[in-house]
Amino acid sequence: MTGYFGERRPLLGLEISNLYANFQRNALGVATMIGFSQVASRKDVRQFLIRGKDIAQKHCEIFGSILREDNLDVPSTWDTEVTDSTTYTYSDKLMMYYSTTLIALSVGYYGASMSMSPRRDIGIMYGRLSQEILKYAEDGANIMIKHGWMEEPPRALDRDELAKKNKD
Repeated sequence: MTGYFGERRPLLGLEISNLYANFQRNALGVATMIGFSQVASRKDVRQFLIRGKDIAQKHCEIFGSILREDNLDVPSTWDTEVTDSTTYTYSDKLMMYYSTTLIALSVGYYGASMSMSPRRDIGIMYGRLSQEILKYAEDGANIMIKHGWMEEPPRALDRDELAKKNKD
């Protein structure tokens, strides 16, 4: 049960690197979501972006707390670098596309981080955080579908369907 209860072993270099990098990515995500939410024109898009900021902040807190347990420095955030502009800059469609792409990247980074950590508690943490952002990604996809911004991605041909179309 090592890693769940009692003393935990110190972090490995690879675990530190992943925690640090995931903190930085989420800190950038917080700043991006703050800026996007300030200029979003649709209410549902704005609420989605604010929720993303909250999720990214929470993930930064989690990664930071694990680093602090081993008396390691926590990276800086960029929240204060976001201007106070509310001028329409990007379309809601572009901001949603960019945000959902960042979410997809995060799932990949969390999966890679989970696979590189032999500490069970860290693996479980990445699994839990992945579940949270997968649900968030689904909500983003639903918003994009609602507004007609999501196209069907390319896929393999359905040979059976094509064969049925050519019946005499």
